[in-house]
Amino acid sequence: MDPIGTFNPQKRPGDNPADQQRRKRARQSCETCKARKTKCVGLENGTCQYCTQLGLLCQVNLKARKRPFYRISEAAYESSIALLRRFVSEEELPELTVEGIQGVLSKLDDPANDKERIDANPHSHSHSQSPTELSAAAAALGSSPRSQAGANEGRSSVAAIEEQPESVGAEAEAEEGVMEPDEHPALQEERGCMVLDSLGKYRYVGADSSIRWNHAARMAQHATSNTDPKVIAPLKTGLLPPRTPESLTGSARGAGVYLPPAAMAMRYAGFFFQEVHCLYWFYSLEQFYGALEETLEDHGAKASASWLCSLYSIFAIGSMAPDNQIARAGKDAEGDDKRAADYLALAKDLVPEVSEEADTESVKAFGLLSLGMHAMCYSVGAYLHLGTAVRIGFSLGLHRNISPRKSSSVERERARRLWWTIYTLDHEMAIRFGYPCAVGDESGLVKTPPASEQVMDPGPNMPLGYQSLCVSLVRIRKKIGQSCFVVPAQAGGRLPIRQVFESLNALRTWFDEIPQYFSREASQPPQHRRAVSILHLRYWSSVIFVTRPFLLYTVSRPAAIKEPAKARCYEEISRKCIEAAEQSVDIFKRMVKEQTLSSRILFDCHCIGEAMWILILAVQKLGLEKHRQMLQLCLETVRGMEQFGWCEKVAPELEARVHESGIMQPQSRREMQHTQQSGHRSLDFHSQANGAEANAGGGILPESRADSLEDTTLNFDISEFGLLETFDMDMDNGSGLMDMLADATLSASQLGF
Repeated sequence: MDPIGTFNPQKRPGDNPADQQRRKRARQSCETCKARKTKCVGLENGTCQYCTQLGLLCQVNLKARKRPFYRISEAAYESSIALLRRFVSEEELPELTVEGIQGVLSKLDDPANDKERIDANPHSHSHSQSPTELSAAAAALGSSPRSQAGANEGRSSVAAIEEQPESVGAEAEAEEGVMEPDEHPALQEERGCMVLDSLGKYRYVGADSSIRWNHAARMAQHATSNTDPKVIAPLKTGLLPPRTPESLTGSARGAGVYLPPAAMAMRYAGFFFQEVHCLYWFYSLEQFYGALEETLEDHGAKASASWLCSLYSIFAIGSMAPDNQIARAGKDAEGDDKRAADYLALAKDLVPEVSEEADTESVKAFGLLSLGMHAMCYSVGAYLHLGTAVRIGFSLGLHRNISPRKSSSVERERARRLWWTIYTLDHEMAIRFGYPCAVGDESGLVKTPPASEQVMDPGPNMPLGYQSLCVSLVRIRKKIGQSCFVVPAQAGGRLPIRQVFESLNALRTWFDEIPQYFSREASQPPQHRRAVSILHLRYWSSVIFVTRPFLLYTVSRPAAIKEPAKARCYEEISRKCIEAAEQSVDIFKRMVKEQTLSSRILFDCHCIGEAMWILILAVQKLGLEKHRQMLQLCLETVRGMEQFGWCEKVAPELEARVHESGIMQPQSRREMQHTQQSGHRSLDFHSQANGAEANAGGGILPESRADSLEDTTLNFDISEFGLLETFDMDMDNGSGLMDMLADATLSASQLGF
């Protein structure tokens, strides 16, 4: 550079070889050299040589430049997804796409959503914290477990904090802070949540267990060499529990295993898959029949106790038949010396060995055993055995979607589908007597996603998406039972009417969102018709479950309602209940025509009995002839079903209750026999020789209109009703509603029904 400041290209810095030897490149370039994509020289003096020669201001940006994201390892991706799912639920983020994530982020950034979250949380403050900090602060202030005295002290302390200025609350928030999930070693399932036992099974360990904390403390000091980081290192002294002589189950069994002839075994399994497995998934067909053929070949010498218990339970369900009839009147039955009760006894004898195995096959065994016991009217025993299946599932981590790394994708999908089967059965077994479910939905206990049908097909008897729909309906039913029955019963028997309307709206939303191919008007394959009909019966049964107390009250005590708005509300809900029973009867007619009714489980005859009681009340309330005809159709339908199991016990009881009501006259024995002979034929899904159509009730009722399903909305404006209006479920004068329900329905004291 000459004295006047112009650049001389003949004199460039660094042309001298001595200068090139002394050149020292800087670790970071200035902005000018970055633009030239060169390294700075002499930057340690404050200004690089290039900027000095040009007389430019040499500036270095100390802020780290963000590099573009090109690829990520599988471990980093799985960890990121696990972290994301801690903050976003499966319902809010069904697909992990860029658009989905951006939609969730924009929803979180929306001020309207922030206002809704703040209004929903009375302990949140309008400080300048992020939504995560506000949620954590609210949880820390309002959700800490305390004793009763400590809770009162906690509420007063929260009130004192709310009265403080914003600056004081912000300072306290900044000083206290929040412990992030990645800072809490016991909350990271990917860093150790399974332990291997002496049976070779991986057991799940919860976050509140000392085993998880001890493992985290050990890993913080010593690196692990385990190939699967989710597996906790075992004790130095060996695996637990210690093996006992009784645990050697397979070797002592030998040739002492009883098995029916192959033809009868296939027949029993066929009945089970056609009538029961279409509702409750346990096995894929290829898995089941492959194992069955192997067992028949070696006479059960290599079979585990869980597999044999499952087989005997399936044989018990499939071999059920009336007392005066050999199982399905086939020649193959002559070689089978056992009946349904004998197979059930064989399955129960294996319970101790099945409990010791405690694997996924044990979950299937206890689930199938509970189905078999419940089919033969052992409801309490079925409830207990299903609870055992749930607890084994807990120990295997089925509720948390936890599996060892060596498990294949098909094995994982089988475990997920099995868990949701047990989840559904748990609710259906518990609701019969009003017992608590073994699986609770609170506090995010269940983390398992629905089974992917792209990996494993549910089988030919269950439609695609069927299990997910049933699970979502069960979850709604659980919330309804809690809000409309359990909580009011604990709060003096007063039920807010708004809870009833919200429950009906939730059910209607579920019904409107089911896929079109589940519609009753849609064309379904023959093997799917029973499952689709049962799905609709479950919906209408849930509607009856919510509305029947109002119908009973308007029939038994119509003069007790004084307010006009309240009377209109009760009448509208009662109308909804009667419409649900009418829709159920229409489904019964179709099932009779399609020959898809079954006596092997309680649900079919239970829904018939439930609809009959609503129709009895409807006749007493409205006096319409069509309801008497529907009642007659239901009575003939339950008479025409195969008379074993629950159906054998329920049919005479229902007939007696109808005649006690005075609506219909009792039939003579000859008329009853003629009705049963002219009713629909036995439901034999495998025998196609008899092609006669069922004609029970065929000329009694016309087919319901296709659009009748849409005319089920409530025509009552809830704004006419005070928000605090309640339905008194335990009246002071006269008998309470709970007592009337016990007298007027098929309660546990009468039938165990």
